[in-house]
Amino acid sequence: MGQFQWTDADERVRRARRFLAEKRWADALDELRAAIAINPDRADWHFHSGRALDELARYDDAIQAYRECLAIEPQHLHALNHQGVSLYQSGRINEAIGVFQRLESVDPSFEPSYCNRIRCFTELNDHQSAEEMFYTARLYRDQCPTCYYNIGVSLAARGLFDRAIFCWQKTIDLAGDHTEVRSRIAEILWQRGQHEQARRQYLAGLVLEPAHLPTLLQITGLLIEMHRLEEAEQKLDHAAALSPAAAGVWFARAKLQIARLNPGDAVRSLTRTLQLDPTFGGANLLIARLALDNDELIRAKAHLRAELALRPDSGRVLLDLSNTLIDVGELRPAVACLKRLTLMEPRNAQAWQNLAVAECLRGRHESGIEASLHALALDPDNIMVRHNLALAYLESGEVAFGWDELTHALRLAPTNPLLKRLRFRVRMISFWRVITGRRIRSVIV
Repeated sequence: MGQFQWTDADERVRRARRFLAEKRWADALDELRAAIAINPDRADWHFHSGRALDELARYDDAIQAYRECLAIEPQHLHALNHQGVSLYQSGRINEAIGVFQRLESVDPSFEPSYCNRIRCFTELNDHQSAEEMFYTARLYRDQCPTCYYNIGVSLAARGLFDRAIFCWQKTIDLAGDHTEVRSRIAEILWQRGQHEQARRQYLAGLVLEPAHLPTLLQITGLLIEMHRLEEAEQKLDHAAALSPAAAGVWFARAKLQIARLNPGDAVRSLTRTLQLDPTFGGANLLIARLALDNDELIRAKAHLRAELALRPDSGRVLLDLSNTLIDVGELRPAVACLKRLTLMEPRNAQAWQNLAVAECLRGRHESGIEASLHALALDPDNIMVRHNLALAYLESGEVAFGWDELTHALRLAPTNPLLKRLRFRVRMISFWRVITGRRIRSVIV
């Protein structure tokens, strides 16, 4: 190979480094590939190609680039680390963990091998291992903002929201303000019903990145829920100007149209959402709910099946999907959704409560009672849970237990008309059992 070609390769790499600094990922990749075609034996050139591919979200290609780097330099720490991250991004979680374990064997003091496994184990709902990785990582770098961010995700998944917010605030303290961290905090505040505090967090994130599309769409949804529709439309217009063909923009538009009582326009926007992204979570569910409002039961069920086929992993979508499935009498898939949700969010009292209702409607009262007890452990003063638990005990023939639960509920809410009606029903059933020994069927409400 001539000297001219070697010089040309070096010049291309110099241009690639400049493009990387300017975040011109595609241009950098073109230059690096041209240099590699001349001299394929430079590990760092393959590594930087992988970095450019990562930024372009071409994770499978990035993984291959890191493999080529590691074939030349097997103990390249950063190539191993980025290969693991790319595997995580492409959903190959167990493979990612294997790479990070290999990285630990090469250099046990390399802290990212532990830090990145926190997020991997969280994705697998192995939160004990996630915490072990967090504390191991701190042995090598006590104040790592990424560690605090990742363990915050794990804590939030377990419903430990105060601890999660503390960790994310720690991330901000260590690394400076960040839009994604603000959005995480806002999401928890939103779930708690603290809408104004959530709005402020989203706005703080948008001050940092005014064109951050996910945050614009999230605050649009929050503002719709707060019935601040003019503000929601402003944020949505900004999002649409940034990315008019984004499925999320059309989905948000549909929710705004529903809030403005324009169901026909909403269905058209949802249809467009699915044309742009057939796997967009929640779109089929919203169409199903609109169809159900219009007494189109067959159409509603078809879209519910389509939503189920996507195997949703959003807690909010799973909860809404299960409620709609119960409404149309599809109890088995409703139970499946709720069981999945309780595995994902074991401290979600609403999920346990709904699971109890669905199980009892299926006639599986022992399972319903067990789910109700989980809900009560998380929310002991929930009157409706105690009401339904009393009915479940009654349905299974455990009248004494049902009476105990009802008495407890009446102490909490002595004037509740639903509980007063149930007390009368229990007394009548007890009287009837004394006379006939027969069981009377009751209805879970």
